[in-house]
Parts: sequence; C-alpha cells; structure tokens
Amino acid sequence: MSNKSRRNGPQASDQLAGSPEPNPFTPAEFAAWRGLLRVHSTVMRELDRRLLRAHGLGIDAYGVLVTMVGEPGSRMTIGELGERRNLSPSGISRSVDKLVKAELVERTTNPADARSLLVGLTAHGVQRLREAQVTHHATVRELLLDHLDERDIETLGELWEKAIPGTVSSPVWPL
Repeated sequence: MSNKSRRNGPQASDQLAGSPEPNPFTPAEFAAWRGLLRVHSTVMRELDRRLLRAHGLGIDAYGVLVTMVGEPGSRMTIGELGERRNLSPSGISRSVDKLVKAELVERTTNPADARSLLVGLTAHGVQRLREAQVTHHATVRELLLDHLDERDIETLGELWEKAIPGTVSSPVWPL
C-alpha cells in the first residue's frame, strides 16, 4: 500500500463516517422504509425458493406468466411485456427464451406490426402457472397475510394506494 493510500484510506473514511447524514429519516420514516424492504426481501426470496423447488419456475418467470395470463388472448408484444415486468430488452428476451424452451410461451409475428413479436402463453404455460399460483398464494399468506386481520389488509392496500396512486387501483403497472 502506498503512503498516499494509507494517508487517504481509513482516516478519510473515518472523517466521512463522522459527518452528519443529510436530511435523515425520522425514526418512524426509517421504521416504515426498513419494514417495507425487509418484508419485500423476505417474501420474494422465499417465493423464489419455493417456486423453483416445487415448479421449476423462479419468481421472474412466474411474474412473466402471471402478467400475460391477464391479457386478452394471453398475448402481448415482447416490448410491452418487458416494460410491464420492468426488464430491459435483453432481460425480457432472455426470460422469454427460457420460457419458450420450456414450452410455456410461444413467439409469433405480430399481425398488426410485422416488425414486432407477440409472446403468448401456451396451454402448458397456463397449466404450470395455475399450479405455481397455489404455491405463490400459500406462501404470501403464510409469510404476510395470515399475520394480519382483514382490516389490516384493507388498510395496507389503502396505504399503498395513498403512497403511490395506482399501485392498487390500476390493472396495469407501471402506469
């Protein structure tokens, strides 16, 4: 390690660590934010683990299938699917490639625009999704919803909608 690294290393970071946090969260804000992150992380990690173990589908593949099943004809353009799943063009292409190989979805030319592709659920894809939904729903209930009463669940939905309008009420996300 050079003298300059020693001089700017731990001492510089010690000075930064001692500087005040800009506009810190209140304790209540921090608790709400930390709780949101921890609940999301815990539930999503366990969903991914259980879906993979029971169905060979990770949470990302499940998300693609469940997004498509609600669309007319269970079809949508690959671009719209990527946008709805918050994936880059290469990310959605890789995800769809895996699902095509598993025969859960199929690609077809879009009759409205031959330059784009439609992705559609196969009958096998719908069947696998329905099986995976049993695991999904049971896991979410076990880890989250069963710990809340009906009013808590209603309040939680109201709070999400209040925080970011459309998160609960909009059938399509992101807006």
